[in-house]
Amino acid sequence: MNASHVALRPALWALIAGLVVALTTAGLAVFVAAPASADERTSRVMSMSSGTYEQKVQKHINKQRAKHGLSRLGFESCTDGTAERWAQRLASSNDFYHQSMTDLLTRCDAFYAGETLGKGSISPHRLVRMWMDSPPHRAVLLSKHAKRIGVGAYVDASGSWVTAANFTKF
Repeated sequence: MNASHVALRPALWALIAGLVVALTTAGLAVFVAAPASADERTSRVMSMSSGTYEQKVQKHINKQRAKHGLSRLGFESCTDGTAERWAQRLASSNDFYHQSMTDLLTRCDAFYAGETLGKGSISPHRLVRMWMDSPPHRAVLLSKHAKRIGVGAYVDASGSWVTAANFTKF
């Protein structure tokens, strides 16, 4: 999320609060849920299961691909297993680096392989937005060569999600 978006959010809530007051004094009752605090949002993100987090990452990647006229990436078990093992290894070892794409190509008998990594107490939506804002990561997410995806996500000892998204073509 960029700084200008963050700066607009309090102003938006002030406008909504003013609208609620105006409507209430006019005899109408309107209920607007208060915005979740950063702690509440982080708690919701961190209480997700790994499977839910991974599914949401894949969903948001496919939404971005659709916005750019690209085909949806399908789930693939070898690609997913590789992403799962890599994310778990990174989360348990507190390391953060890319695995060998040659190994991924060989293991999954693929003709194309790509990978994006993420780490933090952030939502799947925000993670994909951050990847889209980074030219090298964006290139992997929007590759015309990728046809399959696998996502692994695990919480590390510091309480951050460690995510690996692997992309392949057979």
